Amino acid sequence: MNIGFFFACGLVVLISFLTVVLTAPSLIRRLAFKGFVSEDANKPSRPKVPKFGGIAVVLGFALAVLISLQLRSASLNLEFMLAAIASTVLIAFLGLLDDVLDIPDRYRVLLPVFAALPLIVVKAGTSVMNFYLFTIDFNLGIYTLPVLGPVTLNLYGLLLIPLAVVACSNLINLLAGFNGLEAGIGAVTSIFLALCALLLYAQGWPGSVEASFLMFALFGACMGFLLFNWFPAKMFPGNVTTYLIGAAIVSAVVIGNMEKAGVILLMPQIIEFFLKARSGFRAENFGRPGVGGKLYYSGKTYSLTHLFMKMFRPTEKQLVGMLLLVQSFFGLLALASIVLG
Repeated sequence: MNIGFFFACGLVVLISFLTVVLTAPSLIRRLAFKGFVSEDANKPSRPKVPKFGGIAVVLGFALAVLISLQLRSASLNLEFMLAAIASTVLIAFLGLLDDVLDIPDRYRVLLPVFAALPLIVVKAGTSVMNFYLFTIDFNLGIYTLPVLGPVTLNLYGLLLIPLAVVACSNLINLLAGFNGLEAGIGAVTSIFLALCALLLYAQGWPGSVEASFLMFALFGACMGFLLFNWFPAKMFPGNVTTYLIGAAIVSAVVIGNMEKAGVILLMPQIIEFFLKARSGFRAENFGRPGVGGKLYYSGKTYSLTHLFMKMFRPTEKQLVGMLLLVQSFFGLLALASIVLG
C-alpha cells in the first residue's frame, strides 16, 4: 500500500489518538484496583491518582508507527523506522522499571544509552553537519578491529546519538509534575517537529517522511492522553511517558537530520537543566497550593515553574498553559530556522 502522504499522516494521528482513548479508561481502573496510585502534590486535598498511565501512550505510538510502515511502504526506510520503534519502546520499558523500582540516579542516567543501540546499529543520521560558519565531519574513516573486522568509526552514531538519547529523555523528565504538562510538552514539541519535517519534505529532504510519521504518531498519542491527564488528572504519565517522548524526539531529529530545530525546540528543557543544576538536581518543581488553587513558591529559583509561581502566582492549569506557550514560542523559532535555512 502506498496511499497519499498527507492522508497517511492524518491516519497515523487518528490511530495513535484512538488507541490511547480506547485503552486509557480500562487502564485507569486496573491501575487503581492494583493500588498503583500516587498523591497529586499540587492539590490541597492531595487526592490519589493512578500512575503509569503512559503505558497507553506507548501502545498508541508503537501501533501507529507500525501501521505507517504499511501505509507508505514504497517510500519509507524500514530499517530506520523499526530502529526508532525499538529505541522508543525499549526506553519506555526502562522508564517503567524506573517507575516501579525507583532506580538510583546514577543508573537512571546511563540506562537510556541502551535504547540508543538500535539507531546506532542501522547507522541512522548523518556524518556531516553544516553550521553557519563551519562544517563538521564526524566520520573518522574505516578501521580494522580484531574479531569485528572493518568498522566505520562515525562519532555521530557512536557518541552523539547516545548522548542525545540520554540528554533528551532526562530533559523531558526535568520539567514535569503538573497535570497535563508532560503530555502537553510532548504534543507541542511533536507537532512543531512534524511541521518542520513537512517543510523539509516539500524540499525533498531525506528522512522527512519517516520523521513526520514518528512525530504525528507521538502527537496523536499525547493528545489522546491529555484527555485523561489534563486538570484535574485522572491518571499520571510516569517516567514511561517522559522517556518515550524524549526518545521519539531524538529518533525523528536523527532520522530527519533536524538537529538545529530539535535543539531550539528543547530550549525550555535546556534552561530547566541549568536551573536544576544550581540545586545539585535536588530541587522539586512543586509549589504550595493556596486559596483559589493558586500556587506559591518563595525559595530560590531552581525551575521555570518556580519563576512563574513567583511572578504570577498562577493556578496549576494557568501554570501549565504558560509553560506550553513558552514551548510553542520555541516551536515557532524552530520552524523559522527551517524556513530561513
